[in-house]
Amino acid sequence: MIKLKPSVQKLQAYYVNDLPYKVKLDANEGNNYLLEDKLIFDDFKPNFYPDSDSKILREKMSIYYGCKAENILVGNGSSELINMVINAYCEKNDKVMSFVPSFSMYQTYCDLCGADYVGIKAEYDFTQNIDKLINTANKIKPKIVILCNPNNPTGYVTPKKEIVKLLNNVKNSIIILDEAYADFSEITVIDLIKKYENLIVMRTLSKAFGLAGLRVGAMIANENLVEYIWKVKIPYNINVLSQYAANKALDNIDKVNEHIQEVKKLRYELCNNLKKLGFTIFPTGSNFIFIEQTVDNLYEKLVDCGVLIRKFVFNEKVFYRITVGTKEENEILLKEIYKIMQETN
Repeated sequence: MIKLKPSVQKLQAYYVNDLPYKVKLDANEGNNYLLEDKLIFDDFKPNFYPDSDSKILREKMSIYYGCKAENILVGNGSSELINMVINAYCEKNDKVMSFVPSFSMYQTYCDLCGADYVGIKAEYDFTQNIDKLINTANKIKPKIVILCNPNNPTGYVTPKKEIVKLLNNVKNSIIILDEAYADFSEITVIDLIKKYENLIVMRTLSKAFGLAGLRVGAMIANENLVEYIWKVKIPYNINVLSQYAANKALDNIDKVNEHIQEVKKLRYELCNNLKKLGFTIFPTGSNFIFIEQTVDNLYEKLVDCGVLIRKFVFNEKVFYRITVGTKEENEILLKEIYKIMQETN
């Protein structure tokens, strides 16, 4: 059999757990509150290619994100767009920097094109030292620096003044702000794309909009940067069904804002209830919480109960990332955790 190129041979295939469940709190998905009703497709022509430029979608996104349509490039989730940028700028042995732990696909995208991924370790409490990131960037001169804000999987939020410090001190690298969860934190740097020509902001409809199944994301930057990345965009990358449904969703921004406030309220309640059960909760600005294990094999025991969460191991310690569910889902989670703790004791 013909071998894969060396940078791909070492990769592990990404398989999603297909476990039975009654409550799914492992993937930071939102609720289907925007498109609950059946979609009626007017003048639907599946024999024609979709609008390759996603013109209507970009116009509607520009209203929500507070920029021009020309500042937006649309992709199959923000993940495709991050991959586009890395492929556009990085050749073999070029460096890409980010904090660790963070979104695991950053390293995978680097491996695919032969770039070197440099992870700057977060502090013991998972806060991220921007000065350390700046100092290392000025030493190794990376092509790209990626900052996930709020960070996945820890939920840590980097203050805007720290991001501005990064932008002011690292001017010869592309700076990607992955704001997949920014709707829940109220911190964004979209307003800075005109001031910093090397700034790219990534957003998605997967989280706050509850549309992960549509795979729709946005890259937001100055017009020159958007034109550069457009060169590597695959034509017709957003199918007609996703464009249509996303357009319908963006007509209901009031509902989106209400949902965001509800998630924040439920997040606060879930954190408090888990604290009462003795868990260490890390500060979060996302639609998920990050906790340290205080119950042995909690993940496996919850799976047996039909409740899915994510398990991580950092520095030989076990942590869990739990999506903030509906009130009913959170109650089931807490009930099962309480039962497990009672049985353990």
